[in-house]
Amino acid sequence: TYACHKKSSNFKCFLKSTSMSVYSVSSEFHLINGGEVHRKIAYSKIGQIDAKNIFLCLPGLLETRESFNPLLSVVENYGDCCWVIIDYCGRGNSDQLPTSEQYSFSKYLADTEDLIKTLILPLKLDSSRKFHLIGTSMGGILAMHLVNRFQDKVSSVVLNDVGLYLHWSSLMSLFKNIKESDHQISKLRVDPRAINAVHSQSHFDLPYEFDLFGMQFYSLLQNFKGQVVLLHNAESPICSLDIANQSKSKYADLKIWTINKHGHPANWEKSTATKLAQMIKLKPRPLEKEKPEVIFDISEVVQTTSTISLDFVDAFLTTSKTYFESTTENRGQWVGQLFNRLRSWRSSFS
Repeated sequence: TYACHKKSSNFKCFLKSTSMSVYSVSSEFHLINGGEVHRKIAYSKIGQIDAKNIFLCLPGLLETRESFNPLLSVVENYGDCCWVIIDYCGRGNSDQLPTSEQYSFSKYLADTEDLIKTLILPLKLDSSRKFHLIGTSMGGILAMHLVNRFQDKVSSVVLNDVGLYLHWSSLMSLFKNIKESDHQISKLRVDPRAINAVHSQSHFDLPYEFDLFGMQFYSLLQNFKGQVVLLHNAESPICSLDIANQSKSKYADLKIWTINKHGHPANWEKSTATKLAQMIKLKPRPLEKEKPEVIFDISEVVQTTSTISLDFVDAFLTTSKTYFESTTENRGQWVGQLFNRLRSWRSSFS
C-alpha cells in the first residue's frame, strides 16, 4: 500500500505491507480482448456472485488487491455478500500492457467496465440484489465515473480519502513524493512503466471540470440516487476536512465519515470495517451451532434389539478395547478380527 503522511509542512511517503491469511484466496481472471493482443485482469472473489450484496473494490494509484485485506478480514463475517477485488493492468497478478499501449485512467476504467459487464451486470440488480462500489484514492475517481455510467445499477459508493474536489497543490505534492520514493515503490508488484506513467500529463485522461484551484467531480454524481459516503482522514493531504466540507456543500446527500488521523488514504481497521457494514446495513453471518457429540453405547442396542447376538457384542467390546490400546501398526489386525467375528455371527443366523 502506498501511503502519504503529513509531518509539519512536508509530506512523508512510505510503503506499508499487509499479510493476512484471508488473502491466500486464489486469483480468478477476466480476459480483455484487445484485438490481436489478449490480456488478463486478475481479481479475487470472496462469496457467491449471486449474493444479495455485491461489492467491487477498486485500489488506489499504485495499490494491488492486498490493500483491501484488512477490510475483507472483518466483513467476511457478514452473510450474503460477495466481494470482488480487482488488480488493474500492470499491477499484482494482472497482465502488463503491451509496449504499444500507455497506462492511463481511461484504460483502468475501460478494463473495470468490461469486468462489470461480464461478471455483474448479467445478474438481476434491483432492491433484492444490490451492487456497491468502494474506491480508494484513484479508485474513488474511477468509482465516480462508473456511477455516472451505471447509475441505475449502483446502490452505493464509498470514496476512501478522495473528495469531489481535488486541489492542484495536493496532486503536485503527491506526485513529488512518489518520485522521491521510487526506490521503495520499486518493491511493489507494479510494472515500472505504470509507475513512470503516473508522472505523465496524459495519465489522467478522463473528463473533469476544473477551476484555478483544482479538479471537480460533482457532475459525475448529480443524477445519482444511491448512497455516497466519503471516508477520509481529517488531516489528509488529499482530502482534508476542508475538502470534505466543500464536497458536502456541492452534494447535499454526501455522508462524511471523518477519522481524526493524518495521511492518505484512510486505513481499513476493524472499527472502520464494522462501521461500514452498519452503514450499508449488512447482517452478521449466523453463528453455526455446534453439533452435539453422538456417543454410541452398544449396551443400549443390546437392550432394544432382541436379534443381536450377545456373543457378537462381547466380541465387539473385546476387540474394540484391543483397538484403542494397540499401536497404529497393529490396528489393521483389529479390523480383520472384527470382520471375522461378523462373518461368524452372520453364519449363526443361516
